[in-house]
Amino acid sequence: MDHNATFHLLKEDAVHRNLHNSVLLILYILIGTLGNVSVIIVYLRDMKNVFTSGRLFIPFLAFSDLITLLYNGGVELNEEISQPLYFSEENEVSCKVNRFIGLLLVIISGVLYFAIAVHRYFLICKPHAKRLTTRQKLVILTITGLFVLGTSVPKYFFVGLAEVRLDVGPNQTAVAYVCGTDEKYEDAIGSNSYLYLLTVNSFIWSSVIAVLYIIVGRQIHQRGKEAISKPYIKDEESVSLSSDSMRNDQIVKNKRPRPKLVKQLTARSITTFITNNRLSWMFILMTVLNILCFTPKLILDIYFNRDRYFFLNQEERICVLLVFFDNFYLFSNVVNPFIYGFFDREFRNRFKKRFCICLK
Repeated sequence: MDHNATFHLLKEDAVHRNLHNSVLLILYILIGTLGNVSVIIVYLRDMKNVFTSGRLFIPFLAFSDLITLLYNGGVELNEEISQPLYFSEENEVSCKVNRFIGLLLVIISGVLYFAIAVHRYFLICKPHAKRLTTRQKLVILTITGLFVLGTSVPKYFFVGLAEVRLDVGPNQTAVAYVCGTDEKYEDAIGSNSYLYLLTVNSFIWSSVIAVLYIIVGRQIHQRGKEAISKPYIKDEESVSLSSDSMRNDQIVKNKRPRPKLVKQLTARSITTFITNNRLSWMFILMTVLNILCFTPKLILDIYFNRDRYFFLNQEERICVLLVFFDNFYLFSNVVNPFIYGFFDREFRNRFKKRFCICLK
C-alpha cells in the first residue's frame, strides 16, 4: 500500500473514533464562549459595584474560563479531527508549547479558585482582620507567579512526540507519532514523579479549599440561626447583619426610630445577607465541580505517561469514553456562566435587560 494512502487511512480511522467527542468539544467551545463573554460584559458594564459587592473575582474567573476554553478546546479539537496522529517529528515544538500553555492556564484557574476561597473566608469569618499592605500583596503575587511557573514549566521538557507502530494489514505496520510524554521520559522516575507531584499538589490544594469552605459554611449557618432567633426590638435598636460589602456591623440606635427607616434598614440587611450567602454557596459549588472535572484528566495522564499506546489499544467504545473524560476538565469552564445566572439574581436581571430583546 502507498505510504501516503496508509497515513490517510490511519488518520481517517482516528478521526472516526473521535467524532462524537469532537462534536461535544465544538458545543463546549460555542456555549462556553457565549456564556463567558456575556458574563464579562454584564459584570463589567452593567454592574458598577462588582468590585465591592463580593463579586470581585467573577470577571477574572470568567476571563480565565474563556481563554482556557478557547485555547485548550481548540488544541484538543485540532488533535481529534485535524491531526490525531503526526507523521513526522517536525511538529514537536508545537506539541510541547501546546501542552505547556494548556497546563499553565489550568493552574492559573486553580490558583483563582484558591484565592476565591481565601477571600470568602476572610470576608465572612474574619471581617475585621487587618488588611494586607501593598508590599505584602506584591510578595504574595510574586510567590504565586513562581509557583505557577514552577509547576507548569517541567511539562514543556517532559512532553514530546512519541513514536507508535500501528497495524495496517497482515504483517504490515506503519510508523506515526503521538503528542505525549517524550520517549526518553516515558515511565521514567522524573516524569512519573512530576505527575504524582501534580496530583498530590491538587489534592492538598483541594483539601485546603474544602476546609476553608467548611468553615465558611458553618459560619453562614450560624449567622442564619442567629438572624432567625434574634428578636426584633422596635424601641431600642435595629441591627444590620455583616456582609461581604459591609465589613463592620452597623448598629443604628434610636429611642424612637422612625418606622419607615427601620423597615428600609431591615429589608436591606436581609437582602444583603441572603445575596452574600448565595454567592458563597455559588463559589463552593463551582470549586467542587472544577475538582470533579479535572480529576479524571490527572488520572488518565498518569496512565498515558506510562504507556503511549494507552488510548490506541482500547476498543472503540472504551476509547470514546476515555477521551470524553480526558476532555471533561473543560466542562467547568462551560457551565460556570449558568451557575452565575442561577445564584446571582442581580446578574440574571441585568443579563435579561441587556440580551433578552423580547423582555425590553
